[in-house]
Amino acid sequence: MSEPKRGEKFRQLADELRRGIAEVRWPEGRLPTEQQLAKDQGVSLNTVRRAVDLLVNEGLVYRRQGSGTYVQTEQPRTGPVIGAIVPSMTYYYPRIIAGIESELSRNGAQLLLRSTGYDLAQETQAVESMLAAGAQGLLIVPELSARAGAHAYLDGLGLPLVLVERRFRSGGDVHEFVCSNHAAGGYLAARHLLTLGHRTVAFLARSSPHAAEVAQGFREALAHRGLEPGLEHTTGRWTAADAESCLDRLLAEGCTAALCFADREATLLVAAAAKRGLAVPGDLSVIGYDDEIADLSAVPLTAISPAKQAVGRLAVQALLRRLAEPDAPLQQHLVVPALAVRESTGIHSP
Repeated sequence: MSEPKRGEKFRQLADELRRGIAEVRWPEGRLPTEQQLAKDQGVSLNTVRRAVDLLVNEGLVYRRQGSGTYVQTEQPRTGPVIGAIVPSMTYYYPRIIAGIESELSRNGAQLLLRSTGYDLAQETQAVESMLAAGAQGLLIVPELSARAGAHAYLDGLGLPLVLVERRFRSGGDVHEFVCSNHAAGGYLAARHLLTLGHRTVAFLARSSPHAAEVAQGFREALAHRGLEPGLEHTTGRWTAADAESCLDRLLAEGCTAALCFADREATLLVAAAAKRGLAVPGDLSVIGYDDEIADLSAVPLTAISPAKQAVGRLAVQALLRRLAEPDAPLQQHLVVPALAVRESTGIHSP
Protein backbone atom coordinates (compact mmCIF):
# COMPACT_ATOMS: atom_id res chain seq x y z
CA MET A 1 0.00 0.00 0.00
CA SER A 2 1.37 3.43 -0.88
CA GLU A 3 2.26 5.94 1.79
CA PRO A 4 -0.48 8.48 2.62
CA LYS A 5 0.02 11.92 1.14
CA ARG A 6 1.07 14.75 3.36
CA GLY A 7 -1.97 15.97 5.27
CA GLU A 8 -3.88 12.71 4.75
CA LYS A 9 -2.60 10.80 7.80
CA PHE A 10 -4.79 12.65 10.29
CA ARG A 11 -7.89 11.75 8.24
CA GLN A 12 -6.88 8.09 8.21
CA LEU A 13 -6.32 8.18 11.97
CA ALA A 14 -9.72 9.86 12.45
CA ASP A 15 -11.31 7.03 10.45
CA GLU A 16 -9.57 4.46 12.68
CA LEU A 17 -10.78 6.21 15.82
CA ARG A 18 -14.34 6.33 14.46
CA ARG A 19 -14.19 2.57 13.90
CA GLY A 20 -12.90 2.07 17.43
CA ILE A 21 -15.74 4.14 18.88
CA ALA A 22 -18.39 2.30 16.85
CA GLU A 23 -16.93 -1.07 17.87
CA VAL A 24 -16.81 0.00 21.55
CA ARG A 25 -13.05 -0.63 21.56
CA TRP A 26 -12.77 1.53 24.68
CA PRO A 27 -15.74 0.36 26.79
CA GLU A 28 -14.82 2.69 29.63
CA GLY A 29 -15.40 5.59 27.22
CA ARG A 30 -11.91 7.10 27.49
CA LEU A 31 -9.57 7.14 24.50
CA PRO A 32 -5.86 6.43 24.93
CA THR A 33 -3.75 9.52 25.55
CA GLU A 34 -2.63 11.48 22.53
CA GLN A 35 0.95 10.46 23.28
CA GLN A 36 -0.07 6.77 23.38
CA LEU A 37 -2.02 7.08 20.13
CA ALA A 38 0.97 8.71 18.44
CA LYS A 39 3.20 5.83 19.58
CA ASP A 40 0.72 3.09 18.68
CA GLN A 41 -0.08 4.51 15.24
CA GLY A 42 3.44 5.63 14.36
CA VAL A 43 2.41 9.23 13.67
CA SER A 44 3.28 12.63 15.05
CA LEU A 45 1.54 14.20 18.02
CA ASN A 46 0.28 16.96 15.72
CA THR A 47 -1.37 14.33 13.48
CA VAL A 48 -3.14 12.86 16.52
CA ARG A 49 -4.33 16.27 17.66
CA ARG A 50 -5.73 17.11 14.22
CA ALA A 51 -7.56 13.75 14.10
CA VAL A 52 -9.04 14.24 17.57
CA ASP A 53 -10.00 17.85 16.71
CA LEU A 54 -11.97 16.46 13.75
CA LEU A 55 -13.89 14.07 15.99
CA VAL A 56 -14.53 16.82 18.54
CA ASN A 57 -16.04 18.96 15.77
CA GLU A 58 -18.23 16.00 14.74
CA GLY A 59 -19.48 15.63 18.31
CA LEU A 60 -18.14 12.09 18.70
CA VAL A 61 -15.66 12.87 21.48
CA TYR A 62 -14.90 15.67 23.93
CA ARG A 63 -11.81 16.73 25.82
CA ARG A 64 -11.87 17.00 29.61
CA GLN A 65 -9.14 19.37 30.81
CA GLY A 66 -6.43 17.50 32.69
CA SER A 67 -8.21 14.16 32.30
CA GLY A 68 -8.26 13.07 28.66
CA THR A 69 -10.50 12.55 25.66
CA TYR A 70 -13.83 10.80 26.11
CA VAL A 71 -16.46 9.31 23.84
CA GLN A 72 -19.57 11.48 23.80
CA THR A 73 -22.04 9.29 25.71
CA GLU A 74 -23.90 11.86 27.74
CA GLN A 75 -27.24 10.52 26.45
CA PRO A 76 -28.17 7.22 28.18
CA ARG A 77 -28.31 4.33 25.70
CA THR A 78 -31.78 3.09 26.61
CA GLY A 79 -33.41 3.34 23.18
CA PRO A 80 -33.74 0.76 20.40
CA VAL A 81 -30.84 -1.33 19.10
CA ILE A 82 -30.05 -0.27 15.54
CA GLY A 83 -27.84 -2.17 13.11
CA ALA A 84 -25.81 -0.28 10.51
CA ILE A 85 -24.19 -2.18 7.63
CA VAL A 86 -21.81 -0.26 5.36
CA PRO A 87 -19.43 -1.44 2.62
CA SER A 88 -16.37 0.49 3.82
CA MET A 89 -14.99 2.18 6.89
CA THR A 90 -12.10 3.87 5.12
CA TYR A 91 -13.57 5.82 2.16
CA TYR A 92 -16.78 7.84 1.83
CA TYR A 93 -18.65 6.09 4.63
CA PRO A 94 -16.79 7.28 7.78
CA ARG A 95 -18.67 10.58 7.71
CA ILE A 96 -21.97 8.80 7.16
CA ILE A 97 -21.13 6.59 10.16
CA ALA A 98 -20.34 9.71 12.17
CA GLY A 99 -23.78 11.11 11.32
CA ILE A 100 -25.44 7.83 12.26
CA GLU A 101 -23.55 7.61 15.55
CA SER A 102 -24.25 11.19 16.59
CA GLU A 103 -27.99 10.96 15.82
CA LEU A 104 -28.37 7.60 17.56
CA SER A 105 -26.49 8.96 20.57
CA ARG A 106 -28.74 12.02 20.66
CA ASN A 107 -31.76 9.72 20.78
CA GLY A 108 -30.29 7.30 23.31
CA ALA A 109 -30.24 4.42 20.81
CA GLN A 110 -27.61 1.69 20.59
CA LEU A 111 -25.50 0.99 17.50
CA LEU A 112 -24.32 -2.30 16.06
CA LEU A 113 -21.89 -1.67 13.17
CA ARG A 114 -20.51 -4.00 10.50
CA SER A 115 -18.53 -3.44 7.29
CA THR A 116 -18.91 -5.76 4.28
CA GLY A 117 -16.08 -4.78 1.97
CA TYR A 118 -18.61 -4.63 -0.90
CA ASP A 119 -18.97 -8.43 -0.60
CA LEU A 120 -22.45 -9.97 -0.84
CA ALA A 121 -21.65 -12.96 1.38
CA GLN A 122 -20.29 -10.67 4.10
CA GLU A 123 -23.41 -8.52 3.81
CA THR A 124 -25.61 -11.57 4.37
CA GLN A 125 -23.53 -12.61 7.38
CA ALA A 126 -23.71 -9.08 8.78
CA VAL A 127 -27.51 -9.01 8.49
CA GLU A 128 -27.79 -12.41 10.18
CA SER A 129 -25.52 -11.32 13.02
CA MET A 130 -27.55 -8.12 13.50
CA LEU A 131 -30.80 -10.08 13.71
CA ALA A 132 -29.25 -12.56 16.15
CA ALA A 133 -28.01 -9.68 18.30
CA GLY A 134 -31.54 -8.29 18.61
CA ALA A 135 -31.42 -5.35 16.21
CA GLN A 136 -34.84 -3.71 16.02
CA GLY A 137 -34.12 -1.85 12.78
CA LEU A 138 -31.48 -1.74 10.06
CA LEU A 139 -29.63 0.99 8.21
CA ILE A 140 -28.05 -0.76 5.25
CA VAL A 141 -26.00 0.04 2.13
CA PRO A 142 -26.97 -3.10 0.18
CA GLU A 143 -25.26 -4.60 -2.86
CA LEU A 144 -28.48 -4.44 -4.87
CA SER A 145 -27.02 -5.26 -8.30
CA ALA A 146 -25.20 -8.33 -6.97
CA ARG A 147 -28.21 -9.95 -5.24
CA ALA A 148 -30.83 -11.79 -7.26
CA GLY A 149 -34.29 -11.12 -5.85
CA ALA A 150 -33.10 -8.16 -3.76
CA HIS A 151 -36.66 -6.87 -3.26
CA ALA A 152 -37.84 -10.17 -1.82
CA TYR A 153 -34.73 -10.54 0.32
CA LEU A 154 -35.14 -7.14 1.97
CA ASP A 155 -38.89 -7.62 2.41
CA GLY A 156 -38.25 -10.99 4.02
CA LEU A 157 -36.01 -9.63 6.77
CA GLY A 158 -39.11 -8.81 8.75
CA LEU A 159 -37.97 -5.63 10.47
CA PRO A 160 -37.95 -1.92 9.64
CA LEU A 161 -35.05 -0.83 7.47
CA VAL A 162 -33.80 2.22 5.62
CA LEU A 163 -31.52 1.96 2.60
CA VAL A 164 -28.57 4.36 2.69
CA GLU A 165 -26.97 5.64 -0.53
CA ARG A 166 -28.73 2.88 -2.49
CA ARG A 167 -32.17 2.65 -4.15
CA PHE A 168 -33.86 0.49 -6.75
CA ARG A 169 -34.74 3.33 -9.14
CA SER A 170 -37.83 1.52 -10.44
CA GLY A 171 -41.58 1.41 -9.99
CA GLY A 172 -40.98 -1.28 -7.40
CA ASP A 173 -38.89 1.06 -5.28
CA VAL A 174 -41.16 0.88 -2.25
CA HIS A 175 -38.44 0.91 0.39
CA GLU A 176 -37.48 3.89 2.49
CA PHE A 177 -34.12 5.36 1.58
CA VAL A 178 -31.85 8.32 2.20
CA CYS A 179 -29.48 8.93 -0.70
CA SER A 180 -27.31 11.67 -2.13
CA ASN A 181 -28.82 13.06 -5.32
CA HIS A 182 -25.79 12.30 -7.47
CA ALA A 183 -27.54 13.44 -10.65
CA ALA A 184 -27.91 16.86 -9.04
CA GLY A 185 -24.20 16.72 -8.17
CA GLY A 186 -23.31 16.13 -11.81
CA TYR A 187 -25.62 18.98 -12.81
CA LEU A 188 -23.98 21.39 -10.35
CA ALA A 189 -20.50 20.48 -11.57
CA ALA A 190 -21.34 21.00 -15.23
CA ARG A 191 -23.20 24.23 -14.50
CA HIS A 192 -20.16 25.58 -12.66
CA LEU A 193 -17.90 24.86 -15.64
CA LEU A 194 -20.39 26.39 -18.07
CA THR A 195 -20.64 29.52 -15.92
CA LEU A 196 -16.86 29.85 -16.20
CA GLY A 197 -17.15 29.90 -20.00
CA HIS A 198 -16.25 26.30 -20.84
CA ARG A 199 -18.28 24.84 -23.70
CA THR A 200 -16.51 21.58 -24.56
CA VAL A 201 -16.47 19.56 -21.37
CA ALA A 202 -15.55 15.93 -20.64
CA PHE A 203 -16.99 13.44 -18.15
CA LEU A 204 -14.44 10.84 -17.05
CA ALA A 205 -15.27 8.15 -14.51
CA ARG A 206 -14.34 4.85 -12.93
CA SER A 207 -17.02 2.18 -12.81
CA SER A 208 -19.34 2.78 -9.86
CA PRO A 209 -23.02 2.42 -8.94
CA HIS A 210 -23.27 6.22 -8.88
CA ALA A 211 -21.29 7.14 -12.01
CA ALA A 212 -24.31 6.80 -14.31
CA GLU A 213 -26.35 9.12 -12.07
CA VAL A 214 -23.61 11.76 -12.09
CA ALA A 215 -23.35 11.47 -15.87
CA GLN A 216 -27.11 11.96 -16.22
CA GLY A 217 -27.05 15.28 -14.37
CA PHE A 218 -23.91 16.33 -16.24
CA ARG A 219 -25.61 15.75 -19.60
CA GLU A 220 -28.78 17.57 -18.54
CA ALA A 221 -26.86 20.71 -17.56
CA LEU A 222 -25.16 20.75 -20.96
CA ALA A 223 -28.44 20.06 -22.77
CA HIS A 224 -30.03 23.07 -21.10
CA ARG A 225 -27.38 25.16 -22.88
CA GLY A 226 -27.86 23.31 -26.16
CA LEU A 227 -24.57 21.44 -25.74
CA GLU A 228 -23.39 17.84 -25.69
CA PRO A 229 -20.47 16.31 -23.78
CA GLY A 230 -17.15 16.76 -25.52
CA LEU A 231 -16.16 13.32 -24.29
CA GLU A 232 -17.65 10.65 -22.01
CA HIS A 233 -15.48 7.78 -20.83
CA THR A 234 -15.95 5.24 -18.03
CA THR A 235 -13.54 2.44 -17.19
CA GLY A 236 -12.42 0.34 -14.22
CA ARG A 237 -10.07 1.49 -11.49
CA TRP A 238 -7.72 4.06 -13.03
CA THR A 239 -3.96 3.93 -13.28
CA ALA A 240 -1.64 6.80 -14.15
CA ALA A 241 -1.55 5.41 -17.71
CA ASP A 242 -5.36 5.54 -17.89
CA ALA A 243 -5.26 9.19 -16.86
CA GLU A 244 -2.73 9.99 -19.59
CA SER A 245 -4.89 8.18 -22.15
CA CYS A 246 -7.96 10.14 -21.01
CA LEU A 247 -5.99 13.37 -21.26
CA ASP A 248 -5.00 12.53 -24.85
CA ARG A 249 -8.62 11.90 -25.77
CA LEU A 250 -10.07 15.02 -24.17
CA LEU A 251 -7.40 17.22 -25.74
CA ALA A 252 -8.09 15.64 -29.15
CA GLU A 253 -11.76 16.54 -28.71
CA GLY A 254 -10.89 20.13 -27.79
CA CYS A 255 -12.14 19.85 -24.20
CA THR A 256 -11.09 22.64 -21.86
CA ALA A 257 -12.58 21.16 -18.68
CA ALA A 258 -13.47 17.81 -17.14
CA LEU A 259 -15.64 16.40 -14.38
CA CYS A 260 -13.98 13.30 -12.93
CA PHE A 261 -15.69 10.65 -10.86
CA ALA A 262 -14.14 10.54 -8.31
CA ASP A 263 -11.42 12.50 -6.44
CA ARG A 264 -8.70 9.93 -7.08
CA GLU A 265 -9.32 9.99 -10.83
CA ALA A 266 -9.34 13.79 -10.84
CA THR A 267 -6.03 13.81 -8.97
CA LEU A 268 -4.50 11.43 -11.53
CA LEU A 269 -5.74 13.65 -14.37
CA VAL A 270 -4.17 16.73 -12.76
CA ALA A 271 -0.88 14.83 -12.45
CA ALA A 272 -1.05 13.76 -16.10
CA ALA A 273 -1.66 17.36 -17.15
CA ALA A 274 1.32 18.56 -15.10
CA LYS A 275 3.51 15.87 -16.67
CA ARG A 276 2.46 17.19 -20.08
CA GLY A 277 3.30 20.77 -19.09
CA LEU A 278 -0.35 21.87 -18.93
CA ALA A 279 -1.53 24.22 -16.21
CA VAL A 280 -4.58 23.53 -14.06
CA PRO A 281 -6.78 25.56 -14.30
CA GLY A 282 -5.02 27.70 -16.93
CA ASP A 283 -5.12 25.08 -19.69
CA LEU A 284 -7.60 22.65 -18.18
CA SER A 285 -10.21 22.99 -15.42
CA VAL A 286 -10.89 19.85 -13.38
CA ILE A 287 -13.65 18.98 -10.91
CA GLY A 288 -13.53 15.95 -8.62
CA TYR A 289 -16.40 14.08 -7.01
CA ASP A 290 -16.90 12.83 -3.40
CA ASP A 291 -14.65 15.49 -1.79
CA GLU A 292 -12.79 12.86 0.22
CA ILE A 293 -9.22 13.77 -0.77
CA ALA A 294 -9.92 16.67 -3.14
CA ASP A 295 -8.17 19.25 -0.97
CA LEU A 296 -5.02 17.08 -0.87
CA SER A 297 -4.41 17.16 -4.63
CA ALA A 298 -1.29 18.96 -5.91
CA VAL A 299 -3.79 21.57 -7.11
CA PRO A 300 -6.62 21.58 -4.54
CA LEU A 301 -9.64 20.34 -6.42
CA THR A 302 -12.98 21.96 -6.85
CA ALA A 303 -15.28 19.07 -5.97
CA ILE A 304 -18.86 17.95 -5.55
CA SER A 305 -19.28 17.25 -1.85
CA PRO A 306 -22.14 14.92 -0.83
CA ALA A 307 -23.61 15.84 2.57
CA LYS A 308 -22.52 12.55 4.13
CA GLN A 309 -23.11 13.33 7.79
CA ALA A 310 -26.55 14.71 6.95
CA VAL A 311 -27.34 11.49 5.05
CA GLY A 312 -26.41 9.46 8.14
CA ARG A 313 -28.49 11.63 10.46
CA LEU A 314 -31.54 11.63 8.17
CA ALA A 315 -31.36 7.85 7.80
CA VAL A 316 -31.49 7.44 11.58
CA GLN A 317 -34.38 9.89 11.83
CA ALA A 318 -36.29 7.99 9.15
CA LEU A 319 -35.74 4.64 10.87
CA LEU A 320 -36.67 5.91 14.34
CA ARG A 321 -39.81 7.46 12.86
CA ARG A 322 -40.70 4.10 11.30
CA LEU A 323 -40.19 2.33 14.63
CA ALA A 324 -42.39 4.89 16.41
CA GLU A 325 -45.08 5.02 13.67
CA PRO A 326 -45.17 1.65 11.86
CA ASP A 327 -48.19 2.63 9.74
CA ALA A 328 -46.95 6.06 8.63
CA PRO A 329 -46.50 6.65 4.88
CA LEU A 330 -43.14 5.54 3.48
CA GLN A 331 -40.69 8.35 2.85
CA GLN A 332 -37.74 8.59 0.46
CA HIS A 333 -35.13 11.31 0.81
CA LEU A 334 -32.70 12.71 -1.78
CA VAL A 335 -30.02 15.04 -0.41
CA VAL A 336 -28.42 17.47 -2.88
CA PRO A 337 -24.60 17.65 -2.65
CA ALA A 338 -22.72 20.94 -2.40
CA LEU A 339 -20.12 22.43 -4.73
CA ALA A 340 -16.80 23.12 -2.98
CA VAL A 341 -14.89 25.60 -5.16
CA ARG A 342 -11.09 25.44 -4.87
CA GLU A 343 -8.15 26.13 -7.18
CA SER A 344 -8.61 23.61 -10.00
CA THR A 345 -11.29 25.50 -11.95
CA GLY A 346 -11.02 28.88 -13.64
CA ILE A 347 -12.47 31.15 -16.28
CA HIS A 348 -12.04 29.99 -19.86
CA SER A 349 -11.28 32.68 -22.43
CA PRO A 350 -11.81 31.36 -25.98
